[in-house]
Amino acid sequence: MARPRLTLLASVTTFTLVVIGTTGVNVALPAIRADLGGGTSALQWVINAYALMLASLLLSMGALCDQRGARRVLRAGLALFAAGATASALAPMLGVLIAAQFVLGTAAAALLPASLALLSHAHPDDTHRAHAITLFASASAVSIGLGPVVGGLLIEAFGWRAVFVADVPLVAFVALLVARGVEETPRRPATGLDLPGQVSGVIALAAATFAIIHSGTAGWAGVGTLGPLALAVLAGALFVQVERRGAAPMLPLSLFSSRTFDVAAIAGLLVNFAVYGLFFVLSLYLQEVRLLTPLETGLAFLAQPLTAAAVTLPAGRLTARAGPRIPVAAGGLIGAAGCALLLTVGAGSPLTVVVLALALIGVGGGLTIPPLTTTVIGEAPRDQVGVATATFTTSRQAGGILGVAILGAMVNSGALLDGLHAAVLVAGGALLVTAAGGALLLAPRTHRVVVALP
Repeated sequence: MARPRLTLLASVTTFTLVVIGTTGVNVALPAIRADLGGGTSALQWVINAYALMLASLLLSMGALCDQRGARRVLRAGLALFAAGATASALAPMLGVLIAAQFVLGTAAAALLPASLALLSHAHPDDTHRAHAITLFASASAVSIGLGPVVGGLLIEAFGWRAVFVADVPLVAFVALLVARGVEETPRRPATGLDLPGQVSGVIALAAATFAIIHSGTAGWAGVGTLGPLALAVLAGALFVQVERRGAAPMLPLSLFSSRTFDVAAIAGLLVNFAVYGLFFVLSLYLQEVRLLTPLETGLAFLAQPLTAAAVTLPAGRLTARAGPRIPVAAGGLIGAAGCALLLTVGAGSPLTVVVLALALIGVGGGLTIPPLTTTVIGEAPRDQVGVATATFTTSRQAGGILGVAILGAMVNSGALLDGLHAAVLVAGGALLVTAAGGALLLAPRTHRVVVALP
């Protein structure tokens, strides 16, 4: 018998695990470098190894939940997450930590769609389901905000390894909840996983990420950069061919026949590009230039998710009344204003300037993501809403990977403060493009309010 409250608690805790894999680890980067060594490019892989697997496997893991049951996929993901967290906590060198992050990212890709599928199944009534998803989104926003703070507390008290050790009791807690009252979802006839598409997609994204990160130290002319870049192009072309001709493609290319859908997916990518990339470079700036502790850095970062959470529901209501153009355009402009403020930051600037800039970027993200999600759902055919939202989530995760890779490469290629200003300029440009795209093109057929998750 399903127990909806237990399922909600299990889903929220599962999402917290997924979030800590990025936000909590971000504030640990300087401590990891001090202990295990490595340059900025290696630290980029600590973040991107996780994000790469999460972005690459989301679509396939969602299909696996339909085929094998979301409860079974969740339990397997929990076991894999515990293994990856343990390996990360015990990592004797940076290479082992990066390898463990690949494992954690694979587990996270299983946990995210499984937790949402179980939550939906436990609340069959539309009204109750909408209420549960709203509670889930609110609790998730809190976990995003607390991630850097809790990470900072753990690092200061016990060291950076404690960030990964803390995952294990959370995994055990979710496993207990699942055993006590989370019901399995119905299984659909297996149609087979799109393995050729999956493999070519992972290779394309991984090779592009490697080339961008490598360019930060070796430039763009070397074989170590051009070779992976060529591989990324070839694998990307193969991915398109496989998805176009495959019997059961994980990404139906027909979705991209709508220009509005395309703009929404690109805009979501650009927002995450700016936010994730800035979190990476600002973590280094605050701790290595301003000499803040991990806890102080986490508290500074808190401004972004809290302001984003504060405007998410008003943005949804505005979208329902007036459509997505106004909130997306306003969000992009406000986020770009936050980036403009960061351009004034120096080695001795007041910390309040950074906090205010992060708050503006948070408002920008909170205004843009709900209407973009609504647009994706409104433009997708009714029988492809699930894959459309999964595609949008994957696009956003890919944006985060590219943000860490590209903006991190700018920091890695010279003085940290100069690199920060260059990265902020690029991030601000991405948000301005988002504002322009939203103002010109977004016009979905329906304005259903959707509470979007990061």
